[in-house]
Amino acid sequence: MVKCSYCQAEHPENTLFCDECGFYLLEGNRKETDLLVMGEMTWMEGEETGEALEEWEWVTFPLGLKLTIPDNGCDVEVPLTKGVNIGRLDPDSASFPDVDLTSVGGLEKGVSRRHAKITRHERKVFIEDLGSINGTFLNRKKLTPYFPQALKNGDQLQLGKLMLRVNFTR
Repeated sequence: MVKCSYCQAEHPENTLFCDECGFYLLEGNRKETDLLVMGEMTWMEGEETGEALEEWEWVTFPLGLKLTIPDNGCDVEVPLTKGVNIGRLDPDSASFPDVDLTSVGGLEKGVSRRHAKITRHERKVFIEDLGSINGTFLNRKKLTPYFPQALKNGDQLQLGKLMLRVNFTR
C-alpha cells in the first residue's frame, strides 16, 4: 500500500494520485523537498547541462500567489508552503478547500467542490485540475485532469466560468 503524505489515505501500489485529496503520490520510497526560504544562498546546477555553476547564486522563489477575480476585484492571497486545494465549501460532503470560491459565485459559475490544486515543486508552480465537471482552463486552454501544468506570473485561470488572474508574491 502507498500512503498519501498529504492526507494519510492509503492506496494500492502504483497509484499516482490520491483519491481523497488529489495529491501526487511519488513512486517508490523516493522523497523530495522544496526550498522554503526566499532569497537563500543556494548552489545551483546548470538548467540544461546539469553541471554545477562556478559560483553561489542569490536565488528567489515565489512564496505565494495572489488570485484576482477580475469581475469584482477580489484578491485571495495563497501561501505556497503546501499544496493548495481550490473549490467550494460543502460541509455535507466534507469538502473544505484551502481557497473557497463559494462567496464569489463559485456555485453559479460551475466551480466544483474539489476543482483544482496549486502546488510548488522546486522553482516552479503548477495548477492541476482534480477531475472537475466544468473543467479548468489555463490561458483559455483546457487542462487534462490530473496532469499538472506550469503557472506563470500573469496567467489567466478559468474554473468552470469563473475567471482568475495569477500573480506571484514574495
